[in-house]
Amino acid sequence: MGAPLKRLCTICARGGSKGVPGKNIRPLLGKPLIAWSVEQALSSGLFECIAVSSDDAGILDAAKKAGAYLLIERPPELATDHSAKVPAILHAVSTAESSTNTKFDTLVDLDATSPLRSELDIIKAVELLEAGHCESVITGSPARRSPYFNLVELQPNGTVQISKPGTGVVRRQDAPPTFDMNASIYVWRRDAFIQNPSVFYPTTMLYKMPEERSHDIDTALDFKIVELMMAPQRGGSADPFDLSGRVAIVTGAAGILGRRFCEILAVRGARVAALDLDKAGEVAAELKDKFGAAIGIDLDVTDQSACRDAVEQVESLLGPVDILHNNAASKGPDLARFFDPVESFSADVWRRVVQVNLDGYFFMAQAAGPRMASRGRGSIVQTCSIYGILGPDQRIYEGSEYLGMPINTPAVYSASKAGVCGLTKYLATYWGAQGVRVNTLTPGGVESGQNEEFSRRYSARVPLGRMGTPDDMAYALLYLASDASRYVTGHNLVVDGGLSAW
Repeated sequence: MGAPLKRLCTICARGGSKGVPGKNIRPLLGKPLIAWSVEQALSSGLFECIAVSSDDAGILDAAKKAGAYLLIERPPELATDHSAKVPAILHAVSTAESSTNTKFDTLVDLDATSPLRSELDIIKAVELLEAGHCESVITGSPARRSPYFNLVELQPNGTVQISKPGTGVVRRQDAPPTFDMNASIYVWRRDAFIQNPSVFYPTTMLYKMPEERSHDIDTALDFKIVELMMAPQRGGSADPFDLSGRVAIVTGAAGILGRRFCEILAVRGARVAALDLDKAGEVAAELKDKFGAAIGIDLDVTDQSACRDAVEQVESLLGPVDILHNNAASKGPDLARFFDPVESFSADVWRRVVQVNLDGYFFMAQAAGPRMASRGRGSIVQTCSIYGILGPDQRIYEGSEYLGMPINTPAVYSASKAGVCGLTKYLATYWGAQGVRVNTLTPGGVESGQNEEFSRRYSARVPLGRMGTPDDMAYALLYLASDASRYVTGHNLVVDGGLSAW
């Protein structure tokens, strides 16, 4: 096998739209129009570089906030009302190769006014070029009218005639299929484009897209049509739980709850970065096998600089982070010492648990939150515990065991988890004005290795009569991470079967 192909994505957007002034930064479902194309390019996971070319500083700023890697100031002569797009793309390619010191193999241009395309459309169009023997690929949707039957051309003398006369085609089913160029995606072999900058070559191929993903925005009416197609309500998709195109970080990803948390986010379309002290790669491999894009990073969340580096790595590989789930927790290096009574509890164990359960949450929020705030969006969810808001009933521990040893809920666990609730409220008010939501998820007792006696005693304290399961918590996380909770911040969602209602 040869070296992996290097791919460049360009997005060219002028600032001088006449039909809709400021079109490329006009909000569409709560984000600038240009941001949709940038995020789709990021979501595809294909590109070493995503470059946005514009003559307008507002467009370039919106593209930067959306996650574009390279911002290119387009020369005035390439940004007039009469300027063709191909020279602007050529300029962007030349600038990107010079800036990154990279010769790309595959070039992709995404039209900034085609937000209905999917990430899969981009991937499949690129696959068509790279798997075949063509110089370029264009996209199009089945034409409603055919030049063989009902498309006519106006002649100089004022008469009309069918666009393709004299073909001998008399039945619609005998006519070759025709397509409308939807100007959504263009793909080229780099060398062919540089030698002969053009859209069409003798070997150009078509990637077929359905009409419902081919609507181009050119007028104010188009904005309304596309908004209706994309979502029944402003600020969310038709399915508010849909996470397609979003990037999520989960710490403590290798735990019993962590694995299920990662999976539910991936099931709903997110690209997940699984972070844990170890086994993060194992979790990511499982996700990637089932759902596609995922990465694993081994991380000690008590290392402040490592948290910053991890977020930087996630954004460089998967794109801008939309969701951070602070879920890491520790019982210290010695499980037996974690269950020591208050009177003899070790200071070293206390400090280690607090470092993971509380310090680590702050360090990760500190690393991801400002990035979210700069983009005007984001959801941070922090795992608490029922014993962060209630004192434990010591009676349920009589005869109870965890992994074969007597258990209790130590004071450090309650104290550190209570701190999570306070941290959540602080961060919710700190970043709220920038569109970043911060909430707490508080699970009740979850089956995770306790003996039967513990389960019996605990369940007797719960109105629903049972302990929780990972699924019970995962669906609650999905709610807090998604647009379904878009007006919820600073909240503690308690999922405890009613324990706290007694």
